[in-house]
Amino acid sequence: MNAMQTLKAKLLRAFAKRMKGKFTYDAAQYPLRAVDEKLIPTAWGPARALFYWPNSPSSEPLPVYLNLHGGGFVAGVPEHDDSYCRRLAHNLGCLVVNLDYVLAPEHPFPAGLRQSFEVLEWLAGQATALGIDPQRIAVGGHSAGGNLATGVANLARGHQRLRVVHQVIDYAALNFTQDPELKLSPLDKPLLGTGLMRFFNSCYLSDPAHAHDPLASPLLAPVEALQGMPATTLITAEYDILRAEGQAYAEKLRQAGVPVNEKMFPGCDHMFTHLGPDASAQEAWQLIEDSLREAFSGHCVKLDTFANASAPGHVHHANQQGS
Repeated sequence: MNAMQTLKAKLLRAFAKRMKGKFTYDAAQYPLRAVDEKLIPTAWGPARALFYWPNSPSSEPLPVYLNLHGGGFVAGVPEHDDSYCRRLAHNLGCLVVNLDYVLAPEHPFPAGLRQSFEVLEWLAGQATALGIDPQRIAVGGHSAGGNLATGVANLARGHQRLRVVHQVIDYAALNFTQDPELKLSPLDKPLLGTGLMRFFNSCYLSDPAHAHDPLASPLLAPVEALQGMPATTLITAEYDILRAEGQAYAEKLRQAGVPVNEKMFPGCDHMFTHLGPDASAQEAWQLIEDSLREAFSGHCVKLDTFANASAPGHVHHANQQGS
């Protein structure tokens, strides 16, 4: 870590905190019992997390969705995903935990990943007090958060006190060994460009050798090492420079026998679930919601039958906010 790198990261965070999604949901459409903030003890200090509690009529323990925000491992805050977490908590009757994990370059790989996993273990340890079911946990994230989510799901395999039943990987970076210059887009200026990608990578990987670790670059994991991963919803975007590695990871998961619900959204770029186009963003969130509902219900669904098909067109209201 160097001073210039840290300064750039802080400036980027300040800019990111002011950003708002162009596609968001009206919170009034998804009333909840409560939203509160907790500080969860971890080896990297207290981790701030937003807890979204549904108005659940059942006394049964709640399933849990751990949400990990995007931002290149460097920027981003859980509040960027607030309206989506409200929707999922309300519509699924689950507890959504929206985590503010530690960021690079101050906390490079594997700090954010390991902290996120510690939070998962803390949730399982507090299951009775929280009223949650540690055998019905899903993890998911957007961009960098999608990378962390599949890493958490990997670490959770075979755990004695918890079970990850589904992972959501939304336009994630999954291979740090490939030069960003070789990650191509049909657009001349995609949202996530080569220079920004290089900066994110240099912050996150304090040792370039870490790029070869499958926990950093999940695409590098051998097929046999992916056996037993949870069923997966994997979303990519046509114009995103991360599209190819997302599609390659989906195929490798399928080769490992993992049910994969894969959808590439045409005419969309990185972060389209937050920035639009609106119809595509809505379709993607419906896809995520439907996949989690199936996972939490305990039913085994043949997800591959839906691969590259449109999600059901349920209608939800959304507000438009300028960035």
